[in-house]
Amino acid sequence: MHIKIGILGAGAMGCLVGAHIKKGGAEVCFIDIYEEHMKAIRERGLIMQLEGEAEPQTVFIDRAVTNGRDAGACDAVIVLVKCVDIEAAVEANPELFTEGTIVVALQNGVGSADILAEIFPRDRLGVGTLKSSANMIGPGRIVGRTCFPNSPNGVYFAPLTLDTPHRHIFDELERLLNAGGMPAELSDRTEEFIWSKLVNNVMGNGIAALLQLANEDSSGHEDGWALMKELAREACEVANAKGIGLDVNDYWNDRFVKAPYDRSKVEFFHYVSAVFDSYQKHKTEIDFLNGTIVREGKKYGVPTPYNETIWRLVRVMQDNYDNKFKPYEEG
Repeated sequence: MHIKIGILGAGAMGCLVGAHIKKGGAEVCFIDIYEEHMKAIRERGLIMQLEGEAEPQTVFIDRAVTNGRDAGACDAVIVLVKCVDIEAAVEANPELFTEGTIVVALQNGVGSADILAEIFPRDRLGVGTLKSSANMIGPGRIVGRTCFPNSPNGVYFAPLTLDTPHRHIFDELERLLNAGGMPAELSDRTEEFIWSKLVNNVMGNGIAALLQLANEDSSGHEDGWALMKELAREACEVANAKGIGLDVNDYWNDRFVKAPYDRSKVEFFHYVSAVFDSYQKHKTEIDFLNGTIVREGKKYGVPTPYNETIWRLVRVMQDNYDNKFKPYEEG
């Protein structure tokens, strides 16, 4: 079947997902406000270097534009702007959506489905998580991996309403991703996978925003690893209180680089989006990451002092970007 997919938020992760959907055989449109990035993709395609591959590959996208008007209506739109930007992005691009368009949220954190449900009928919505990573290394260029080493799939997603009349579109998205080389699963365990990814995010993203370090450098330091263990412990305790069975030992037995480590032997340094957000003085996803752990912890009576500290520190930082110390000019 012919299907047209919009990627609303074609940053590094949007490009990774969209390129594999294109390789799977769909018509794909990138919509992102970064004009130089969109122009580079229009002119020479998306240049994508995947982990484990010797040479980069070029994927030609049908449209790479800065607004929905130039993309037109889509059968499905995958939303990969940050949770904090979802409402504004959807409202700015109404031309992407018809009364039958499926909308799937795949960004980090918990809360995207609630935001989208205020805009679209629930039977047209899907939610999921990405067990994969990518970084933009220049306009129209990304490096990434299609799935984490400890995950069989790079994408897990599901419709919010299991008996949705649009199930065939969700099935086709799963087929396209797999056909394009990005392992994906339409799964009834999606909430568990979302929370599993959330634990990864609360361990590293807030620290990365504050310190401007790759996850490998934070976790490879003895004190960084000690802090990440406490963040993971609290997050898993909250998940367990909600009835989502996560084993905290999973997160420090086989994930992240651990101290002591040889930096010269690390093949892939993962700079999460929070690093770029704080560097560019943008608002981070912290309210939907560590902030979620704090809110849910209070709801279920689980103390979360480590997550609350990181959450509050990042909020202070992003509210004071323009107040940072500047060295005095000499003379």
